[in-house]
Amino acid sequence: MSEMTSAQAIARLTKRPPVGATELLASEPLEIDAALGWARIAYLGKPEFCNERGFIHGGFLSAMLDEVMAMAATAPRNFDYVVPTLGMKASFLRAVEPGRLIAEGSIIKVQGREVYLAGELFNGAGELAVTASATARFRKLPWK
Repeated sequence: MSEMTSAQAIARLTKRPPVGATELLASEPLEIDAALGWARIAYLGKPEFCNERGFIHGGFLSAMLDEVMAMAATAPRNFDYVVPTLGMKASFLRAVEPGRLIAEGSIIKVQGREVYLAGELFNGAGELAVTASATARFRKLPWK
């Protein structure tokens, strides 16, 4: 397990090569607890992500949750791994309007190379809007 502070974890994370999805979603790491395998990230829900009714499409919300859960999973291993998602389920509890959104991800269990994750996404009013669970597999970073 990692002994990094939240600030150290964020600094290490942001030194990695940029990823297109991270830039598209305008992710901003807020807090990472590497010892617990937990992360909180802010996202910008852009109007371009919306459907015809003005709500953010579920695929973009799922991508946000996929990313925050991956950050939680890789933090205890100093971000030296990626975690391709093997399966993910999202439950949409309420419609989400554009604006600043907060997502949290956490490790539920690690079993060998597989990791079981949970995520929550909150709308601009701080209300729980989407929950997710996922299974992923640890893979060493390709550039390591």
